[in-house]
Amino acid sequence: MLSGKPLFPGKNVVHQLDLMTDLLGTPPAESISRIRNEKARRYLSSMRKKQPVPFSKKFPNVDPLALNLLERLLAFDPKDRPSAEEALSDPYFHGLSNVDREPSTQPISKLEFEFERRKLTKDDVRELIYREILEYHPQMLQEYLSGGDQTSFMYPR
Repeated sequence: MLSGKPLFPGKNVVHQLDLMTDLLGTPPAESISRIRNEKARRYLSSMRKKQPVPFSKKFPNVDPLALNLLERLLAFDPKDRPSAEEALSDPYFHGLSNVDREPSTQPISKLEFEFERRKLTKDDVRELIYREILEYHPQMLQEYLSGGDQTSFMYPR
């Protein structure tokens, strides 16, 4: 947002990591060890050490408070980044945000995304699509539930 264009416009994963480390420097070994993708871990471990570029140099004429927040938000290791609540209480937002009035919640349980891990057969997908269609056509839903012709929607009377 500071420059009006993407900060890390990577063409692929390797290019993205190069752009990130060009600005942020090479992450410490401890951070690299927590990366789940083995190829990314190997790539970062093998790259030459890069020093971070001071954000004030990359973004001259930008409010130092904005740069300080940006540095925190762009920490390579997610555990070092502020939560949304912490970011809103950053001095950069002083006078704009009232943390006491902001909604706060607990992290979403992994169970909420269990459906993404389910292996679906072609027939499962067809059934799910058909049921989605039925949500928008109550008359078809009644036919379906009563065991009627499931192809009637393709051949209206």
